[in-house]
Amino acid sequence: MRQQHLATVRPNIDTDINTAYAQHDLLFDWHRFEIPPGEACIKSFNIIMPGTNGSAGNAVDFTFFIARSVFGAAPPSLGTVNAAVNNAAGKIAFTGARNHIVYTQTVDASVMQSPSTYTQSYNIYTSTKMNTVGGTQAAQFENALQPGGVNIGNSKYTGNYNDSTATPGMNSFWIAAITNGAHDFGTGVLLNQEGRAAALASGGSISLTVDGTDADDVFSVGDDLIAADGAIVGTVLEITSSTIIVVNEVKAALEDDDELCVRNPIIFNFGIEY
Repeated sequence: MRQQHLATVRPNIDTDINTAYAQHDLLFDWHRFEIPPGEACIKSFNIIMPGTNGSAGNAVDFTFFIARSVFGAAPPSLGTVNAAVNNAAGKIAFTGARNHIVYTQTVDASVMQSPSTYTQSYNIYTSTKMNTVGGTQAAQFENALQPGGVNIGNSKYTGNYNDSTATPGMNSFWIAAITNGAHDFGTGVLLNQEGRAAALASGGSISLTVDGTDADDVFSVGDDLIAADGAIVGTVLEITSSTIIVVNEVKAALEDDDELCVRNPIIFNFGIEY
């Protein structure tokens, strides 16, 4: 009997998150995620990509890679986030990751994104592409995955997987990505307080007053926030207005006019079948 699993992956970006990338920059380094063990096949995916400063954007091609551990070792780092990986060090890192990589996919923004008419501040990319044929309006649907999906899990080679994960009985995989253009995850949402000292909410909540871009045009409940200077904030519990964000904690001191960003802005949803 076939079984399905939805793997939702949100890689952290903890450096220069509000600074525009350049072509061939590392979008994010290897980020671990877990799936059940076995003959796992990616049947579909969608990617939710936020724009910049509250408007849809970042419609830029990029390539993501999925890797496994080899004899318990994670894939080696691909370099510095928001810095080029087409240099000698980056190429050596990719050589080191060769036996780890099990799948790669280039996301063609121009044909794989959904219209931003309704989503306003973000786009959604899907594994199904829709093109016109010969300049006509006739629609042609094409799956970005090979027919039948892509196998990433192979129980015959269990030595190539690291089972010492946070969740017993799960297998570890990793995802990393390289941009082909100027992704920019800045929000323009600025703290409008005379600083906010680090404080744990202890099960409660902390309200942050902001200005600049309307907070309700940018953030969503469940977002993990980070200041542009790298100060970790907390998780959004509520957005009560365009100027008030409620978070569960403030992990590092904030200053007035700190730009608040989403720490893990890109959401990958993989439909996996066993």
